[in-house]
Amino acid sequence: MNRRFSQLEFGDRSDKEPGKAGTGEEIRDEEYFHKQAVRYWLAGDFELALRHYSRSLEQNSSFYPGWVGQVLMLIELGEYREAAVWVDKALEMFPEHPELLAVKAVACARDGRMEKALGYSDNSIGKDNVTSAVWLARAEVLLNRRSNIADNCVSKAVSIAGEEAPMVRLRAGRLLNRQGDYAGALGYLQKAVDEFPKSALAWYELGRCQAGLGRSEARVSFEQALKLRPNWRVAEEALRKVKGRGFLRRLFGR
Repeated sequence: MNRRFSQLEFGDRSDKEPGKAGTGEEIRDEEYFHKQAVRYWLAGDFELALRHYSRSLEQNSSFYPGWVGQVLMLIELGEYREAAVWVDKALEMFPEHPELLAVKAVACARDGRMEKALGYSDNSIGKDNVTSAVWLARAEVLLNRRSNIADNCVSKAVSIAGEEAPMVRLRAGRLLNRQGDYAGALGYLQKAVDEFPKSALAWYELGRCQAGLGRSEARVSFEQALKLRPNWRVAEEALRKVKGRGFLRRLFGR
């Protein structure tokens, strides 16, 4: 068990003190830490998002959004086996929950265990009250299997999202980006930066999409991501690449 994994259960509790009633200070309960986790996710800082999801569970171990958020951040950080273990812990509290089965499918798919991924996805999609998160997970599993119906799953996820539609569009764009479907991702990500103009993650993903399509606007998108989150290594590297391509295009154009 690595250090990050062990700290999920026995992490630093320095941010756990409740706010003082009547002072205007926000009470640091599970909702507070969940809100902070989402903010860090939108900044592309998955380590800090993970830490705050964990702290939301320190406040309330039955807080479902904390469980699923923690698993998703482990997946973002490439900790696929740990993510699967923590899904199993969550399933002890929320048996057969379709979203938990869906995120376990994603963890297995990212880890190359495609048959298991399909099995968990089949199980999740057969439950009642299937959410956008379940459909997005289904899309990822099917995209990995080169299925032609994966796009329908993405569309279904967005169509049923309701108030969560902005976040679902961003997740959908990121998923299609990951699969190299830049044309499919573009509309979702353009909408995402309108809805989350202060999200470094949204601007970075739009830049990746534009770069994949060979569009010069990618440079502006990466610069905006870095304005919102200075010294973000992955965005800096992406910006260097598009600047290099621009230089070569001008050189050979002449």
